[in-house]
Amino acid sequence: MPNTPIPATAEGMPKLSRAAIMSLAWKLYRRDWAHCRPANGAAHRKSFSRCLKSAWMTAKFAAAEARKTIKQRAADRVQELRLELMRIEARPLKMTIAADRRAIQAEIQTLRVMIMQ
Repeated sequence: MPNTPIPATAEGMPKLSRAAIMSLAWKLYRRDWAHCRPANGAAHRKSFSRCLKSAWMTAKFAAAEARKTIKQRAADRVQELRLELMRIEARPLKMTIAADRRAIQAEIQTLRVMIMQ
């Protein structure tokens, strides 16, 4: 495999603000170490590397969410509502579930109509 760099404007590669990612990583790092002192420098570096990795994952997730279409978002919401229906069914017997169940099923039906269009 050739070792050629891929330009940042390559197809499918989202442009992410590295400055915003780095500032988020520092914010996470400062939050984690606000009232603590790590044992040594290696602990500092390891902790910051975790924060930086978390910041990159957050930025990539936000970029992926921004690229989703309305139909994809509706399909994701339907999945969430189905899980909520299962949670409702697991409630104790003395709790009423009919109203919640009807509301969730109505929202699922509305989203299905939106997806089919």
